[in-house]
Amino acid sequence: MAFRFTLAPLLRLRQSLERQRALALQQAAFNLTRAQDSLAHLDRFLVESTLADAASLAAGRAAAELQFASLLREQLDHLRLQLMEQIQRLELLRQQAALTYQQAYREREALETLRAHQRRAYQIEQLRRQQRELDAAFLLQRWNRRSG
Repeated sequence: MAFRFTLAPLLRLRQSLERQRALALQQAAFNLTRAQDSLAHLDRFLVESTLADAASLAAGRAAAELQFASLLREQLDHLRLQLMEQIQRLELLRQQAALTYQQAYREREALETLRAHQRRAYQIEQLRRQQRELDAAFLLQRWNRRSG
């Protein structure tokens, strides 16, 4: 008789939940990284545009162009603040996803440990049963030799 873990359906469910939570964590980390990359790109653009504006001001740029550049920079600064807020929200989501993944991992791991203990107990019992059968066969053979 083969080992049968009675909680196997629950274990499969826990494994599936763990995979889902791992995927959710990956997605949250990806979204956070993408937002951080966007912020870094925007910061580089702002630095470069500030340097370009300073150079064009020294070259005698028109006032209307400077005013337009100033309005654009204000909008970009506002976008930067929004990105920073989004990054904070995404970091919280990533942390939450990490916690739910860790919980799913622990629950699956507990069932795996229980299954391993039950399997080991089953194997020990199988070995004992085999030994009893061997002992009985030996005693029967010995009894037959004496009787026969």
